[in-house]
Amino acid sequence: MKACDVCGKEEPLPFRCKYCGGTFCAEHRLPEKHNCEEFRKSDDYWNVPVKVKKEPKVKIRMPKFETEFPDLPPPRRGIAAYGYNNLILATCTILFFLSIIFRPIEYYLALHPALILHMPWQIVTSIFLHTAFDHYFVNMMVLFFFGTELERRVGSKTFLKIFLLSGLAGNLAYLVYAYSTGDLFPALGASGAIFGVMGALAIIAPEIRVLLFFIIPLDIRTVILLFAAWNLIMLPYSLQTGIAYIAHLAGLLVGLYYGKKLKIIRRLHGWVW
Repeated sequence: MKACDVCGKEEPLPFRCKYCGGTFCAEHRLPEKHNCEEFRKSDDYWNVPVKVKKEPKVKIRMPKFETEFPDLPPPRRGIAAYGYNNLILATCTILFFLSIIFRPIEYYLALHPALILHMPWQIVTSIFLHTAFDHYFVNMMVLFFFGTELERRVGSKTFLKIFLLSGLAGNLAYLVYAYSTGDLFPALGASGAIFGVMGALAIIAPEIRVLLFFIIPLDIRTVILLFAAWNLIMLPYSLQTGIAYIAHLAGLLVGLYYGKKLKIIRRLHGWVW
């Protein structure tokens, strides 16, 4: 247990500021919350490119992918007001219980490599389907913590884009793997998308610490490296274990790519997450 330098609150996994090196609770972890002098001296604070006209008016030079990511996350309206991560959790939960009542749902919604041309929607619906309780519970627990944090930092639309593209990349990678090996077994689950969420979060928020197996405290980047190494080692044993390790790896790569892209935008805008 360590005490926050601002309020003195003790936490088992406090946040350490990468600018001043101080220890802070969740409420005071952001530089502006603990009045970080070192942050004000850094390039992240001052590097906001501007172009001054003669009038004089100041025009902020926007990045070329301004339409792809939000400036600062706007107020959420409509269905997004509930949070896309919460909606995904609800969708997975509903489908899980429906799959218990109506077992044939797996045939229509899971990803069957042999049937993908006849039922192409499976490449999307399989992301939200879990038919085993342990698979469902672990995925939803991880998504609840990491998905909520990523959506809070980057906004709902960007979070949804990372989640879906990571899941789709995982399914496409599994299709290639299945046809290349001849093992056309069905696949389902949000694991590829969740690996993408964790990968993006590891790039934009490396200060996050995780309790591996609820016991070992590690930074999120170390956890991601361990997961990636384990999936690479186990990849040849996918058939024996019944786990699509290739989908995890593909989803992770997409998440890392978008995390890097977000980090570039952060430098251009001087954002603080």
